[in-house]
Amino acid sequence: MNRKMKKIISISIILISIQLNSQNYGYLTGNNQFNYQTFHEDIAIGADARPSFSSGYTNLVYTYNQFTLGTRLEIYNNTIPGIEQYEGYGIANKFFQFKNNFADITIGNFYDEFGSGLIFRTYFDPNLGIDNAINGLRVKINPIDGVYVTSLIGKQRSYWEYTDGLIKAVNADISLNSLFLQSWKSYINLGFSFVTKHETDNDPLYILPENVGALNGRMNITKGNTSINVDYAYKINDPSSDNNYIYQNGNGVIVTANYSKKGIGCSIGVKRIQNMSFRSERNAILQDLNINYITPFTKQQAYSLATIYPYSSQPNGEMGAQIDLYYMIPKKSKIGGKYGTYINMNFSNVFSINQSISYDANILNESGTIGYTSNIFKLGEDKLFQEFNLEISKKINRNLKFITTYINVINNDKLLKSQAVLENQNHEIIKADIFIVESIIKLPSIKSMRNSMKIELQHLETKQHFGNWTMGLIEYKISKLFLSIQDLYNYGHPDKPHYYSTSIGYNNGGHRIALTYGKQRAGLFCVGGVCREVPASNGFLISLTSSF
Repeated sequence: MNRKMKKIISISIILISIQLNSQNYGYLTGNNQFNYQTFHEDIAIGADARPSFSSGYTNLVYTYNQFTLGTRLEIYNNTIPGIEQYEGYGIANKFFQFKNNFADITIGNFYDEFGSGLIFRTYFDPNLGIDNAINGLRVKINPIDGVYVTSLIGKQRSYWEYTDGLIKAVNADISLNSLFLQSWKSYINLGFSFVTKHETDNDPLYILPENVGALNGRMNITKGNTSINVDYAYKINDPSSDNNYIYQNGNGVIVTANYSKKGIGCSIGVKRIQNMSFRSERNAILQDLNINYITPFTKQQAYSLATIYPYSSQPNGEMGAQIDLYYMIPKKSKIGGKYGTYINMNFSNVFSINQSISYDANILNESGTIGYTSNIFKLGEDKLFQEFNLEISKKINRNLKFITTYINVINNDKLLKSQAVLENQNHEIIKADIFIVESIIKLPSIKSMRNSMKIELQHLETKQHFGNWTMGLIEYKISKLFLSIQDLYNYGHPDKPHYYSTSIGYNNGGHRIALTYGKQRAGLFCVGGVCREVPASNGFLISLTSSF
């Protein structure tokens, strides 16, 4: 999209919004994002030269009384590896919605989630290249206080097309306290879901189920500072390219418990997932056409070096646990100091599930058979991932704060097939120690403009993969303007590449523009256990976001 066209669209949106609001004909809201990236050849980091990539979208939502009309225009030009199928432009999302106190009816494209998403979740994440919206009809009703029912039917978006597979679903969320336990001090909420997909069997070799159903039951109990949540799912056999066409039924369970009060908190969770890949087309790959979502039980990292060896959820089989503790050492104590000291500890590990050859198979996961038998109470033989995080945050004075972090990670790159893009021909068990020091400094104001600076120093030590890394970052903010410069140095690599970058940007309310120049390493970009491969690059990146 050229600059002139973008300017015309922006001005038109503003004028229409002013006209609608001023005449009480409803109101128009929306947001847009535009990215433009150049690519230059850089042999040192394995970056290829290719045409400039541009992408963007504009969401428009018009609301008048109980009616809402929405649409989203998307554009992708010279797409990068991993999202090539998005090439082109057009209206990717459109819907009409009516909503009152009893019913909420949507026709067109919509997103929804039942419980934690174990059998149903649709969402839009342009950074990951994910949009598995449903195109069809959704009806939500609130028949009585404390009961909420959702039913839907439709087909999923697959890039610019819609799958042939038809999805039908119903969900109920029930608050027992609203129904008949009004006097209880404990709060009990129940949830029940059923999702089915229909897909024609055209396979010349196997007789495949054309209707695959999944059930989900949930219970959440909260009393005072404590809550417990149980989430269980069951799915009938669903032979697909994900599980090598085995006829194994699927199941999953997630149990979490939380406790918190002033200055202290604890969260514990365990989960087991078995053969829970669920797509509207059995031959879909990567992140396309997922009906469900498997919650990761690992800390979601933000520091650069901590994201080099991430974990992606394994729907075919995983069994793990996570504990997260935080404690605030009281203010004005000997250890806590004047402002107190915040300590956070997180530990997570994930194993494969127990598997034994089934009676009808000669090898594990043999196509056309049940594939394996499994003891649900027994861990698998292989550790897939383990991570320990310790973070200490301390405010020294009004103008200075330090955050120190230690991370120990074990990543089984030999078995995590969805992560086998680490540019390491000999996939191995990677063990790494990461040390991070971050300082946030408030500087004297310049007239009415506030100044601050952030400095990060990171170090990753490992004897596997490409060896040790170090990273330095300086970010300076003055009012709404920010500047940053950073360098990731892989000095353990035989070629010892630097990945430097510098950025400048401006924030103003709901509007942000940023310009970055530098190098990006090849690897995985992950959000919530869902990952996408990112190629190495060297060039400019312009990013513009706006909401109105």
